[in-house]
Amino acid sequence: EPADWGQDILKAGKSLGIGGYGRLVNDSVVHFKNVGETKASISNTDSQSTVSIHYKDWVTAIDTINLDADLSIFPEGRETKVELTPSKEIEGLVTGIVKFPNIELKSSTSPSGNWAAIYTYGNQTLVSDTDQLGMALLFKVEEVDEVKDSAFDHLLVFKPTTSKITYYLMGAWQQEPNGITTAEDFDTYVKDLLNKIDTNALP
Repeated sequence: EPADWGQDILKAGKSLGIGGYGRLVNDSVVHFKNVGETKASISNTDSQSTVSIHYKDWVTAIDTINLDADLSIFPEGRETKVELTPSKEIEGLVTGIVKFPNIELKSSTSPSGNWAAIYTYGNQTLVSDTDQLGMALLFKVEEVDEVKDSAFDHLLVFKPTTSKITYYLMGAWQQEPNGITTAEDFDTYVKDLLNKIDTNALP
């Protein structure tokens, strides 16, 4: 329902929502139910605002790791930059987009081939049967092992690493100021973001 602060328009349920992260274990996405300690800090500058989260002793399957996550937004643009740093190489670290029936998953690659995107556009909000929303994940091709579907998500499965993983999440709602109202325009918007990443025009 609409509130003074706005409205939650996305039904995430058991999914990762848009750009959330977890671990794929036996075809199920494990969230952060078993964590020894979680600490968060916030930094604000003229150029960006960042939430930094440190997960200590995150247990999934037989593995226990630490995970650092930095989520940054900027004065212009819809995108959020996410940087994940695992303390141990594990298989199955994922991010994703919530999956809706009859909504096509699209993909695109930057001119250099270094970056790619998966994205959806259509009636996938809680607002009405005609309300339109676009969601996208932009990622480094070399960091991703595969794109696959789970029960609730379109997933990006990252390669095992202890190096920093970088991706962007983005949502575009029809009803926001100057909102994107067609699938074709959202497609163009995503491809323009990929071009900007290729030319280092995004932070």
